[in-house]
Amino acid sequence: MTAASPPPIARRRRQRDAERTRAAIVQAAREVFLRGDYHQASLSDIAHRAGVAQSLIHHHFGSKKGLYVAAVHAFLAELDEDLKGIIQPVVDTTGKNAPEEAAAFISAALTAYFRFLSANEQCVRFYRILDLSMHNDPDLVAGLDELDDQGREMSTLHLMRAAHDRLTLMKERGQLREGVEPLPLLSAMLCTVEHWFTSSRRLNHRLSQAVGRGGAGCQGGIAPEEYLRTVVEVFLRGALAEPGR
Repeated sequence: MTAASPPPIARRRRQRDAERTRAAIVQAAREVFLRGDYHQASLSDIAHRAGVAQSLIHHHFGSKKGLYVAAVHAFLAELDEDLKGIIQPVVDTTGKNAPEEAAAFISAALTAYFRFLSANEQCVRFYRILDLSMHNDPDLVAGLDELDDQGREMSTLHLMRAAHDRLTLMKERGQLREGVEPLPLLSAMLCTVEHWFTSSRRLNHRLSQAVGRGGAGCQGGIAPEEYLRTVVEVFLRGALAEPGR
């Protein structure tokens, strides 16, 4: 004889309980992973924070790496709509038609990403820890690549591709300087913006010691808006072809 299946109400209750348990584990994992890199995080600590047995982590996620990927996915999914709301209008409407709008696209893209990171301090911290974890454990990259093909953050990847397509169009129109290619340019734009939030405090502190400049609300005497204006100017002058050439 086969055991009778549980009634629908009991099945739904078990499913809700499992979903709550999974969500509690992911939330606890995010808190623990944000304190340090991947290798410093302890599954026993995560289980304690989530109020579950450690065996349930293995049941739901298979391994520490599986849990890490799930936590990354959950964090990026939350940020996705905010980033999309800021960047999508730039990709959709700026610099599509007239050649002179090439400068407007680069300026708007740099400014939009800078504003997004300014408003999401935890995102910056997460990016820093994610970079460290991927550097220390290259195998994590494979898991994150798999996640990219399945997760809700795909719209973020779509925005990157759309920005790259826009720069490629500018290249085909002769709007980029000779030797400036779309992919390295996009990488440089993203990395230069992220630098302010990940490394500038340390570097600008040393600069202020070297040149003696300081000021309230600044990092080493350089205000965020001053840095952004300089970045925009450097990219406009360094990436765009000169008119008539």
